Amino acid sequence: MLSQYSTRLTSAPPCASRLSHRRLICCAYAPNAPVSPVSHRLEPPGADAPAVLRLPLPPSFLDVGQDAEQASTSAASDSTTKKAARLTLAGEHVSCVVTAAGEFFLLKSKSGSRNRENIAGHGSVGLPTGASDESFCITRQLFDGDKVLEAEVTWGPPSQPLARLRIMCSSVAASNFSWCKNLDLGYVLEYKVKKEAASLAEIKVDIASAGHWFGGGHLMRQLWPLNRASLETGPYYPFDNGPNGVNTLVAPQWLTSQGLLVTTDPDTPFLHVGMNAPREEREGGWIQRSWGVGVQNMAREYLPRSVARRASGDGLLRLQARSNYKCHLMQHPLHDWMPTAFPPPVSAEPEPESDWVAMRVAVCATTDARAACQLAHRSLTPPRLSPSKDLLEAPIWTTWARYFSRVTQAKRSVMEIDDRWQSAYGDLEFDTFKFPDAPGMVRQLHAMGFKVTVWVMPFVEENSAAYRDGVEKGYFITSDAPGLFMKKGFFRWWNTAPVVALDLTNPEAVAWFVHRLRALQAATGIDGFKFDAGASIPSREPCFLPQQFRTQRPISNPTEYTRLWVSEVAGQFQGGVCEVRTGHKTQGVALFTRMGDRFSTWDVSNGLQSIIPTLLTSGVLGYPFCLPDMIGGNAYFGQRPSHELMVRWTQVNALMPAMQFSIAPWDLSPETARLCAAALQLRKQVIERLHTLADEAAATLAPIARPMWWLDPADEATFTIHDQFALGQDMIVAPVVEQGAVTRNVYLTAGLWRDAFDKGSQTWEGPCWIENLDAPLSKLPCFERVVPSRPDTPHVWSS
Repeated sequence: MLSQYSTRLTSAPPCASRLSHRRLICCAYAPNAPVSPVSHRLEPPGADAPAVLRLPLPPSFLDVGQDAEQASTSAASDSTTKKAARLTLAGEHVSCVVTAAGEFFLLKSKSGSRNRENIAGHGSVGLPTGASDESFCITRQLFDGDKVLEAEVTWGPPSQPLARLRIMCSSVAASNFSWCKNLDLGYVLEYKVKKEAASLAEIKVDIASAGHWFGGGHLMRQLWPLNRASLETGPYYPFDNGPNGVNTLVAPQWLTSQGLLVTTDPDTPFLHVGMNAPREEREGGWIQRSWGVGVQNMAREYLPRSVARRASGDGLLRLQARSNYKCHLMQHPLHDWMPTAFPPPVSAEPEPESDWVAMRVAVCATTDARAACQLAHRSLTPPRLSPSKDLLEAPIWTTWARYFSRVTQAKRSVMEIDDRWQSAYGDLEFDTFKFPDAPGMVRQLHAMGFKVTVWVMPFVEENSAAYRDGVEKGYFITSDAPGLFMKKGFFRWWNTAPVVALDLTNPEAVAWFVHRLRALQAATGIDGFKFDAGASIPSREPCFLPQQFRTQRPISNPTEYTRLWVSEVAGQFQGGVCEVRTGHKTQGVALFTRMGDRFSTWDVSNGLQSIIPTLLTSGVLGYPFCLPDMIGGNAYFGQRPSHELMVRWTQVNALMPAMQFSIAPWDLSPETARLCAAALQLRKQVIERLHTLADEAAATLAPIARPMWWLDPADEATFTIHDQFALGQDMIVAPVVEQGAVTRNVYLTAGLWRDAFDKGSQTWEGPCWIENLDAPLSKLPCFERVVPSRPDTPHVWSS
């Protein structure tokens, strides 16, 4: 691929000599080193060299909307700035400037002007001790004509640099790394630090200068936008109520209202993420806290904290690759885990890869939040296939919250048979005492119009036929660390019986498990599976694996277990009546991804007010088929939903991609049942719209339920709306999520709107706020365009 690019060699000091054999231009620039006049030129050959851009030193950041010309002028008058050495990669629409202090600026051309640029993003790399500004050295550049496609800079002694930063235009990076395929309008930063100099490689991005932030993953307190949150820097892998608030779905990808896209290689070793982290953390004022899994954490503070609840955070998105998961602030299940394999080399360097801590981050500058989201989705693989339309058309009924594990064959209004339908965990056969005629029960439910699914997980207890069969064949994960009063490889979870985990890196073990699932289907007639667990039980998050676990095929990242569970096991049943509740690089699997278990409360701390932000976050991350958790919550510790909460929760979910009941509305009161049934009738009126949006989502990953800014990404009022969503481009849903409220304010974007379920109602011309709209308990506020908009231009996907 590089042969099509020209290479030029200039005189270089010793720090570049050992790289000069590459098919790149190897030109070095160090502020105190003698170099030829040619190598001083940091702009592409043939371009007029502009005046040196004066940049403020960290931690100062530029104001939102400030352009490069203004930045140069304002910095020149600032006594704290200096004439910094820098590297410039100038593209047609986007440029990147790197300074000797480790700062980087992503610049995008102003509309209609090639000579003026906006600052789209600003950040820095964390330089280790000894990597001073004066040691900054530009070691190589790759040109295509007059454009610099790739360059590398180093800090530290020339012969043994302490830090390396490789900057690649997105087209070059996409040809090398699959995680950033199809990205454009930006650059990939590949940052490496010598382990002897620092224990982590960190790339920091300023939050405030890029506007409002969205994405990242599911959180216990799902604040929208993310600027409202103070996310403590911590391990970033799928978790059940994680130590920094991270929950069951993570994707290290963020976008902003100004069109900045920041995405990290999802397989970054020991990835840690912080966003506007509490300043106490940076000052070392927190004592170490211990976190278990699931219900073990329910008595702890739910995170992340709100910025408004305390002093502001550090103002940074911190992305870190580390040497391990150890943290002085928190103890967590993978605290002592080390990989049994190592990831492929970040780049082909002479030094051993094990000597470096490395990470890659892509930064792209688009026009707005919607464009950034669509660009992010282009880097992912869409499923091409929609999950079963049965899940769109009618609610799922599950036994969990109503009966927990006390499920039997007695007559119930259920479709999804949850925990403890089998006699022993791991045995994929119905307990004949509870279910004397499972096939007959399934036939009866089919006759009533139900599809039937059962809950499954890859954990096996010792007192099971599955364990006796699988252990002899080596189908389970082992461990070098003996548990307390347990055999090696066994671990404790929410239930009393210790279990072992299926080794998903063993193809024979996966085939054995899938074969048994299909045999269960054939024997009983069930339609699908809930690849998950309720009540904080394991759902394939790696936090549930035993300490120091070992797999047949060594893995370099614990999130690989998550990906294998979804893609290799659940993925065998995609397109069917199935769901999962976790994910890692699994946007291309045609399954519903369920939110983590919700509490039967009103607030944003995993209650009703967290539902819409979590749904919107799923769509931003490329998981449009999002299944909200059970309506009314899980009623943990006897905290059952009230009549009002149950009705409002049903209304919130009524027009979402799928619905799920467990607590029956008629168990509360006849009036509860009547109002919930009325909300379900509204869903029937939009079912064709849901089908159309599901097909679009399968082809392009476009969200089914969309943030308000998707309708008009230039409308600043939409960026902070966290309690409304758009169903496609022509419907706005604005449920009531405040306890006791019978009115609410509703925002309508540009266009002519009317009540979606009252065609004779008045019309409103947006953009406008409707203040104090009547919303009694019987009403779900919903609006549709009088004149439907044209559909978005579809994405063009690569194969």
